[in-house]
Amino acid sequence: MSEMPRLGRWVMPVAALVLAAVLVSPAFADNAADSAYRSGPWAGKDFNQLDRAEKDAAKQAALSAHFRVLRVCADPGNMPLSNHHKQGYENKILDVLAKSMGARLQYYWRAYTGDIVGQAFGTSNECDLLMDMPVHASGVLTTMPIYRTTYVLVSRTDEHLDIKSLSDPRLKKLRLGVFQISALRQALQNHGVYKGVQVWPVRNDTEWNPAHQPWNQVQEVADGKLDVVGAWGPMAGWLKTLKGEPLTLQPTNLMDDSVPMEFSLAIGVPPRDAVLHYALNDALKANRAAIQHILEQYGVPLVQCPNCLIAGTLPAHGSYMVAHSLSDAGAKPTHWTVSRAQLKRWLAQGSSVNKELYDAVIANDVSRAAYLIAKGADVNQLTNLGNSPLMTASRNGCVPMIKLLVAHGANVNLPDSGGATPLQGAVLRNRADAIRFLLAHGANIARAAPHGFTLLTMALADQQYDAAYALIKAGVDVNAPGSKYRLTPLMIVASERPPSADSRVRLVQIHGPMSVARALLAHKAQVNATDAQGVTALMIAAAHDNSPMIGLLMQAGANPNMKSAAGQTAHDIAVSDGNLGARRILDMLAHP
Repeated sequence: MSEMPRLGRWVMPVAALVLAAVLVSPAFADNAADSAYRSGPWAGKDFNQLDRAEKDAAKQAALSAHFRVLRVCADPGNMPLSNHHKQGYENKILDVLAKSMGARLQYYWRAYTGDIVGQAFGTSNECDLLMDMPVHASGVLTTMPIYRTTYVLVSRTDEHLDIKSLSDPRLKKLRLGVFQISALRQALQNHGVYKGVQVWPVRNDTEWNPAHQPWNQVQEVADGKLDVVGAWGPMAGWLKTLKGEPLTLQPTNLMDDSVPMEFSLAIGVPPRDAVLHYALNDALKANRAAIQHILEQYGVPLVQCPNCLIAGTLPAHGSYMVAHSLSDAGAKPTHWTVSRAQLKRWLAQGSSVNKELYDAVIANDVSRAAYLIAKGADVNQLTNLGNSPLMTASRNGCVPMIKLLVAHGANVNLPDSGGATPLQGAVLRNRADAIRFLLAHGANIARAAPHGFTLLTMALADQQYDAAYALIKAGVDVNAPGSKYRLTPLMIVASERPPSADSRVRLVQIHGPMSVARALLAHKAQVNATDAQGVTALMIAAAHDNSPMIGLLMQAGANPNMKSAAGQTAHDIAVSDGNLGARRILDMLAHP
């Protein structure tokens, strides 16, 4: 390794700072018997910013790390995954891992609705891990994928329906049910199946009212109240295997080529927690057989996944091409809504209009929300988790819902209990359409996020390029530094190459690092600005071997002769780090 520090050591990773106010891993803060586990070359850095030597050091530290307590944010009412009685398969897997690591589990019960990552790893810094995170989930560092599973169509075995396509005409005639927010709901809607469908709505009282948990809709098939239900596979598998219900499960992951319906799931930890990440990987590998037994015992449909801990046997779909932009994925309201009769029953049974409004907002159910607002629901009341309806709608990117709430007096700058505004929520979820609407209706583009970070810094640190582009076009200050380290937006984007396609699921943003960099420069970003250690965007691009970005910066007037506080030019950095592509383009452009 070179004497000169790699640039990852010079530049404090912004994403890590945005996600938490402290640099000490929450797991280590309570658990480490040796302070060495709280420090090291990995400390305070996002995992993706670590070089090979730093990752190796964290991996070695994980072998001897001792954890007394593992703090888990888990859903208190969502069987068969998890509940406050610790009866779900997530709870059972955690028991195995905690025993293997010599740790005690400490649960913080949080419904997996809204911004669960922000609740777990944000300013409150409550938890060390989240179960069943998709391997590409934003804002978390995931372990090795544990298993891959899929949505299914569920019917009674004695009905012999054998439905093999979402275009099967019988689906438009049978008594069909589906959960309101699910990939299968979207796929069915794309195939024209939505009229007369029974919707199972999102509810926030599932902890103390188990009858509202989504698995109950599958039970209605077993009880003969419905003919078919589109459900998350583990919920149906549990009823079939452990409950002994006479059900047939037909995986749907091969029935649509544009809506992904199979997902690899892992454990999520804060992006700074490299040692915990590796320790969990070690514990997972050591307990593979026990974890597989738990998943099979609960009847979880296991899809083929060569890189998962549990390989699975069901056929996998392979690559998907998603035609829409990631920034507005899921933003369209569904055709389906909860019936007025059902809603009136809930209100008559004692539910409040404010609670029902929040459920409607989570579900992107605009007509239900309009009815509840007319009944007196307060569009600015925060939930017990500190979220406003507008914050949730903005995170969802549902512009029709945002329009409804704003039209009825929702405060576009009302912060949640953590100090974040709806605009910040839309930025962190890459909801470009929502960003444009909020800005057009008075949202404060200059308001700093919690801990002083700018909106643009937040977007770029989390690779939310459509959000960043929308902010730039709206006139955000493109030169405002993002932290005490004086990182400018151009410096952050200079570290990112164009994203490559994932082997299974490719979610396409309209914009990428290069188009955002061009927009920054077009809006007068200072190409030769320096951070607190004299580093320029060109030096950062050289350290990341980012030849396209180097070419763009040089064309915009970047000075290749500038030196950092350590005395290195961009070319010096490229040579020292062995970045051949960066060195060649700098040779060509700086010395034609």
